[in-house]
Amino acid sequence: MKKQFLLPLIAFTMMATAASAQKNPFHIGLKGGANFSKLPISSEGVTSKYATGFSAGAFTRIDISKVYVQGELLFSKKASKFNSDLLNDQKVSWSSIDVPVLVGYKLLNMDLLNVRIFGGGVYSYTISEKASLFKQIDNSFNKFDKSNIGYQVGAGIDVGKLTFDLRYEGGLSSVSKQFKSRPNSFQASVGFMIF
Repeated sequence: MKKQFLLPLIAFTMMATAASAQKNPFHIGLKGGANFSKLPISSEGVTSKYATGFSAGAFTRIDISKVYVQGELLFSKKASKFNSDLLNDQKVSWSSIDVPVLVGYKLLNMDLLNVRIFGGGVYSYTISEKASLFKQIDNSFNKFDKSNIGYQVGAGIDVGKLTFDLRYEGGLSSVSKQFKSRPNSFQASVGFMIF
């Protein structure tokens, strides 16, 4: 007899906990994912291609009805492939701390399921780079600029405490003074809301 009441009670408690967690307007979580980045350059005879990287970090989100504001702190590793008759296939890679600040709107806003669109700005601080290829193209190349600014737009889905995002990032500033190249990337990530 006790088992008949215990199982429904446990199920009800789990559903109530999940629902109340979704109604909390402030969330903190962890996230990680893959990015596909490219550094287009205008040097003659050199073509650039997308290369794979990754990002990982934390995020906070504040819900205001169907609108939300989300800030993130991420470690990102990005890369781009280059090809020419003289250089064959080579890769340029860089690591950065990225701080996106996004404003989103929930197209579908339910307790356990949200469908979202969002956009905003991103500040990137380069902490290391492997770009010896650029030195071969332009002897005046020194290194990547430390600070870069860009924008992000995308869409996402929340299922319970899990969150999935697809986004595009475009550069508003060049990676260096010698190369007027603005990086762009496509990103896919999964996150978990701790609360």
